[in-house]
Amino acid sequence: MKSYLKILTLLLTIISTHFINAQPSASLYFTTAFPINDYKLFDDEVGYGGNLEFLFITPSKAKPMGMGISFSYFTQGLYFATDSYTGETILSDNKANNFSNLHLIFQIAPTGGTVSPYIETFFGGSYIFSYSQIFTLDYVPVSLYYDDWAWSYGVGAGIKLLIGSDDDGGSSLYLDLKGRYLMSSDVSVLDRQSIRYANNSFYYNVNETQINFVALQVGLVFYFM
Repeated sequence: MKSYLKILTLLLTIISTHFINAQPSASLYFTTAFPINDYKLFDDEVGYGGNLEFLFITPSKAKPMGMGISFSYFTQGLYFATDSYTGETILSDNKANNFSNLHLIFQIAPTGGTVSPYIETFFGGSYIFSYSQIFTLDYVPVSLYYDDWAWSYGVGAGIKLLIGSDDDGGSSLYLDLKGRYLMSSDVSVLDRQSIRYANNSFYYNVNETQINFVALQVGLVFYFM
């Protein structure tokens, strides 16, 4: 971990010193997250969510190194259910584990133009929480909220495909296809299948684990003037 922090600090210093005037960009993605390794043994359900990124310094052919921030959110445990009040079918996250992630991104894209492959690394934190609601035998709703956080980091790679640009080439829109590997420090995650309510109390199990997901993302990237 210390070596990883040293590398990130060095990259931040180099990029901030040389590439402050680079072109910024914003992007929005749909995310599908697949659990792997030991975490998959704990919960193998696929997660779904989104990702919003802003690069203060966007990589280009002339300046291949970039930096920005990323906020991502995905939920593991979505299902269709009947709403207790309206009777309508809804997409419910009751008892789901939710992952909110905030990361500092470093991206390298050695080429520019209509097709631009890139690699990236990221470091930050993940907030994991779960809200569960159960109805008692008297149809009274009772709820449980459980949360924890962890340091998280990982690597990724992708390719940007030009969709269109304005006449002077200052602003442009790209289709972005990427994959990421997300890891974390130790964190407590609620066992969604263990939740029980009896004698006016909740009973549940918590697993001490590390987050391990492979995320596939598809989105749009807009380059500003």
